[in-house]
Amino acid sequence: MRKLFKNILSVKLLMASVPGLFLCTSAAFANNLNLNVTGQVTTAYDDNITDVEKDRLEDFVTNLETGLELEQKGETHDYSIKGDLIEQIFAAHGNFNNLAEDFNVSLKQALSEHDRVAVVDIFKNSTSPSNFQDTFGRSNGLYSTVNNQVGVSYTHDLNEQLSSELHFGNVINNYSQNNLVSSALYQGGGTITYTHDSANIFNLGYDYIRRLFASGPGATINSILTGFRHYFTSQIYTDIDAGPDFINTYTDKNIIEPHYKASVTDQIDQNNSVGLTFEKEVTSDPYDQDLFNSWRTSLNLFRQFSVRLSGNMNVFYGQGRYDHLNLNEDLTGIQTQVNYALTQKTQLSVGYTYTNSASNSIGNAFRKNYFYVIFSFKF
Repeated sequence: MRKLFKNILSVKLLMASVPGLFLCTSAAFANNLNLNVTGQVTTAYDDNITDVEKDRLEDFVTNLETGLELEQKGETHDYSIKGDLIEQIFAAHGNFNNLAEDFNVSLKQALSEHDRVAVVDIFKNSTSPSNFQDTFGRSNGLYSTVNNQVGVSYTHDLNEQLSSELHFGNVINNYSQNNLVSSALYQGGGTITYTHDSANIFNLGYDYIRRLFASGPGATINSILTGFRHYFTSQIYTDIDAGPDFINTYTDKNIIEPHYKASVTDQIDQNNSVGLTFEKEVTSDPYDQDLFNSWRTSLNLFRQFSVRLSGNMNVFYGQGRYDHLNLNEDLTGIQTQVNYALTQKTQLSVGYTYTNSASNSIGNAFRKNYFYVIFSFKF
């Protein structure tokens, strides 16, 4: 079964490269082709490089990142390929040195005035989560995670107010840690959107979600969500979605759990924005054959102080429980960053991230302080 998952991942990576090769060969002759070389050097102090509660290791970490961005846009299409290689070097613990990879493909094509199709492939191989959302519910430790996500969607405008969308997605997870089992998630569904007027948009969606592991049982979720977006003004709007999730668990029990989410966004002006989100759901966890019953909220702030100077802050808090394992987790996270544009092509950033994971299991709790300086360029 493990060989099957490895073969599936190899095939998916090959499939992801096909549209990229097509784009490189066909778009090379187009006048509106944009090719950028990107780079980034990050120097950081991490007081808990392995994300553990006891026997913590601190170190200075350097990330050397280089990448390519290829974009082509037209009246009926938007194509992009982005790839990065990140060499991570630990000053005092060289045995943790590693090479991470990111590869993203996005193809958007209008088939007609009322029909659109999109294909997205996101591949990531890294040893650490990139945000609080990925950290929440994650099995602790410093280990390599290979994640590949593929999504295909088709949108059809039935009339000026009504549109429909069909989508299919697949996610594959592989881990270097021996006690974690590879998994695959398959998701398919559709959404109907009704635009009542410029201030009110309603939607009704259904998703079938099936998670399988390389060994052991799987779980299935049939999710129904209905929601709406309301614009209080042209800059302030809210999104609210709610509905039942019909779940067949890993122990073959049938349960019904509520799923709801809400957000408020204030695009104050071109230089200032505020966003607040909340979500409560039960998910099939990619790390263990268990359901993760959780809620989370986050606050995002952005401020453009001047032409060169900007800053952002993200505050996260979530509570979750693995029902079968009887494991609780509370995650608190704060991330703040200040950016200064040295030139049109270069930028200097200084930031700090605090992460605190509390748990009723000693092996799943940790606290981390992460200070960093980033020099990035794009040409």
